[in-house]
Formats: sequence, structure tokens, C-alpha cells
Amino acid sequence: MTDMRAHGAKEHAQAAVPLMWTETEPSRLRRDLTEIAAFAPGLEYRAPSEEGALPLPHGGWIGHLPAWPFDRPQPDGLGVLLADYTPRFAVKYPAAYPMIAPLVCPFNPEPTVWERTQHAWHVSPDGSLCLLRSDGAWQPEASVTELLLKAAGWRIEYILMKLEAIEQMTENGIVSDACLDPLIEQITLERNPEGTQETADAD
Repeated sequence: MTDMRAHGAKEHAQAAVPLMWTETEPSRLRRDLTEIAAFAPGLEYRAPSEEGALPLPHGGWIGHLPAWPFDRPQPDGLGVLLADYTPRFAVKYPAAYPMIAPLVCPFNPEPTVWERTQHAWHVSPDGSLCLLRSDGAWQPEASVTELLLKAAGWRIEYILMKLEAIEQMTENGIVSDACLDPLIEQITLERNPEGTQETADAD
């Protein structure tokens, strides 16, 4: 009788363990692995609970984003602007992914506590980026690369904020808005008077 109860308790405990999204959504995992690897080769996938630089209990990605993945020519000298700031990013999957969007968090270096409290920096108090205009803006069928594209733009605007070249980040982001491109060229020319046109390679 004791053995039967022990066996039953073990089966109940096993049944109570929730499945990871990677197990319930294998096709979505395969899609992410393909799309993200193609968009940002500098990111490395971490499986749920896998050892990594950051705790990612539900899996995610860690590494660098491409410097200029936008559908227009990059400003001259972009590499000069990015040379002193090459942050690593963590993409953190939530337990309910893909119903809930993953979080994209810059670190090493990471935004200061003060920056996280100011809307102008587009960073949440927990250190994740504000990449969606509303809580309902994420659609489960959307690609994570759409968030990564915005995060790559955030990185450039963050540098401009640090240089005090702008007072706040743009509302729409520089993914499709070229309003800051001339400013980037102006700043890089000032920092590199010889006018060398450097190309920023993907980090």
C-alpha cells in the first residue's frame, strides 16, 4: 500500500509540473530560431533554465544586435558614433509566450535607475525597453525581429541621449523615421574631423 501511495504521489507531482512554451509551441520555437538567427547573428539562444549570462527561466537570447538593420542607407560615420557603446542585450521569453511579448533588456552597460524613471529614455522600471506603444500592441503571430529592429534603433537614440544631442527619444523610433540621420552624420563629423567614412559592422 505504501509503495502504491508513493507511486501515486510521484505521478501527481510529475503531472503538476507545467510544460514550457518550447514544448507546447515547437513550431514557434523553430520559427524564432530561424528568424532571429538570420536577423541578429550576434545573439545566442538560451534554452529554458540553461546556464547563461542572465537568468532566463523560460529561455531567450543573449548578445549583440546589428548596427543598422533598417531599410535605408546608414548615415556616414555611424561606426564612429557606435564605437564607444556596444551593449549586450537579453531577450527574455515569458512563460505565456507567444501570447505575451518577450522583454528586450540592454545590459553591460545598462540604463541607470534614474533613466528608468524618465519617459524620455523609453526604458521601463525593470530595465526592459518600451518597444510597444500599448499593452495590446503585441500580436502572438508577430515576429520577435520586429522588437529587435526597434531595439537596434533604441540603441542609437540612447547614445544620442547620452551625448545630450537630443532631449528625448522619438515617439515613432528611427526604424522608419529618418529625422535623426543628419544629426548622426553631424555628430560623427565633429568627432572625426578628418571626415573618414566608417561603416558600422553588425556587432
